Amino acid sequence: MSSRIRADQQVQAGVTGALAGPPTGYLLNLAHRYARAAANRALRAHGIDLRHVGVLAYLAQAGPASQRALAAALQLDKSSMVYVIDELERQGLAERQRTRQDRRSHAVRITSAGEKRLRSAGATASAAMEELLAPFSPAERGQLDELLSRFVDHARQRG
Repeated sequence: MSSRIRADQQVQAGVTGALAGPPTGYLLNLAHRYARAAANRALRAHGIDLRHVGVLAYLAQAGPASQRALAAALQLDKSSMVYVIDELERQGLAERQRTRQDRRSHAVRITSAGEKRLRSAGATASAAMEELLAPFSPAERGQLDELLSRFVDHARQRG
């Protein structure tokens, strides 16, 4: 057993002992960290990370959007969003264009190279998640998806 896993188990035991019930918040955070790290490791081969994939996926689905709209939709702070878009532009995966309504404003759009990278990176990220979800049966995965969807919907409504 690695020292990192032992340390995580010790922290979990401490959290469980300090709380009156199961450490759901801690486990959600830990699951997020492991999933994000696994996906980002896999995405290195594509020269991007999950933030880049999120922006590209949003643009592919919704079409051109302002940096402000992207930041709000993906829950990234403004400076992180500027960095991500700068990097996507540098790689030719997205571009900023002046909007017709307000020449001072820019909309970000995905390029054809960005669409291609999104497809390949999406497949890579999905494979990484498949590895993490391997211990679960199809029924358990469905249940996990349903529970997490309800959690996210509830949290989104609360603001």
